[in-house]
Parts: sequence; C-alpha cells; structure tokens
Amino acid sequence: MEAGNRCYDDRVPEEVNRRVIDHSSTVLLPYTKRSRANLLAEGIPGHRIYVTGNPIRQVIDRFAPQIAASGALEHCGVTAGKYFLVTAHRSENVDDGARLRSLLAGLHGLHEEYGYPVVYPLHPRTRSRAEAANLEIGRKGVRAIPPLGFFDFIRLEQNAFCILSDSGTVQEEASLFGVPNVTLRDVTERPETLECGSNILAGVDPESIARAVRLVTSEGRAWRPPQEYLEPGVAETVCRLVLGFRVPDAAETLWRAASCAS
Repeated sequence: MEAGNRCYDDRVPEEVNRRVIDHSSTVLLPYTKRSRANLLAEGIPGHRIYVTGNPIRQVIDRFAPQIAASGALEHCGVTAGKYFLVTAHRSENVDDGARLRSLLAGLHGLHEEYGYPVVYPLHPRTRSRAEAANLEIGRKGVRAIPPLGFFDFIRLEQNAFCILSDSGTVQEEASLFGVPNVTLRDVTERPETLECGSNILAGVDPESIARAVRLVTSEGRAWRPPQEYLEPGVAETVCRLVLGFRVPDAAETLWRAASCAS
C-alpha cells in the first residue's frame, strides 16, 4: 500500500526505500492516479498496479466514537480552534541543529503573533536531538508534551487552528478534517494536498512559516479533499485485490528474487 509516493528528493531517507520496495513488490496499491503514473514512468508493468484510494477516512470513521470521547483538549489545557498543533521528527529537520533551532524560532514567532499555545507532542528522536543541541523546546508558548495515542492525536488535529508538521499522513488527515496545514519541509509526496488548497510547503525558515500560516488560514476552509481521500470501502478493495491476485505470479516473483540473490 501507498506505492508510488515520490518527492524526488534523495536527501529524504525514505525516498530510496520507497523505490526499492515498489520495484521489489508483486502487487502495488497506490492511493492516487498520480502515484500510479509515477510507477508506470519507472517501468513497473501496469498489470501489477491497482489504485485503491486512501484508507484514512475509513479508519477515522471506524474509530469515530473513541476519538470523540478523547479528553485530549482538556488534558492539554487548550480550547478548540485556538491552538497550533505541531509534529516534527524527520531526520532532515531534527538531526541538523541549525534547522531545528530555526524551526523552534518559527514556532515561538507564531505564539507571539497569534497568542495561541503551540502543542508539540515530542517524538523521542526530536527530544534527544534537542538535548544534544542544548535546545529547550518547551518555552515561549510551546508546550512540549509526551507522544500521544492515536485517538488523542486525531482529536487534537480535528480541533486545531492550524497544524504544522513534517509528517505525510498528517497532511492527508488535515485535508479531510478541514484544518489548514503547513508542511515543515521543502518537498512533499502528497502534492494533491497542495492542489486542493489545504496544505502549503514552508520549510523551517521562521518568516516562511509565518507567511505560510497567514496564507493558509486566511483562505478559509472551503477546499474539497482530493477525491481519492473520499473513496469508500478501501480496506475491502485491498482485501479483494490481495486475495484475488494470481498465486503463480507471486510465486514466480519470489523465485526470481531468490535466483538473483543466489
């Protein structure tokens, strides 16, 4: 699943892994037609590629009662629509002390401009890198909190004034929830979120972050999520495709891989 996602920036560690996994797979299930086109352009036969749509809406709908019951806002001491939610953990952002320092300056600037708290669930990687760089994250309106469970995090996403993240899945979720999103990267594997208007690339420069937030929050929330994010029954589609795929095709691929390895 999620085959064909490409940002075409080999500085991103996952980019090489994506290509290796896609070219090693028997059945490829991209979420969008664009991702399918990426795979075809790389020479992968079309009969191995099936566009399924994105399963995230089905997951959210399945667990809607548990998400609604979350007390995440009360626990964090925030009011719906009056806080920023941040996630940043990618190596290109947190392994570089200068980039991490710049990112934090951008978050502090948002608190100063809007007066809203910045809720930042800290990935262990981010915390360790910040400590190594002698950076204090939880100050100037930034509330550094431990990592959250799925239900609590989704609840915070749904009620944020704006989300800032270097996560790919968060870009998808924000688009579905009608919450403006700023991506703390220079590239994305989800260009459909840029096209629909729910997402803007900002990198980690403080002024770029400020401009992106002003723009994405001033445009209203009238966008429509990408059609592939709205497809019903994606899980069932995936099951049918996997169970219905000819076993000899899979066996032949495994045999060829074993032959090459030997």
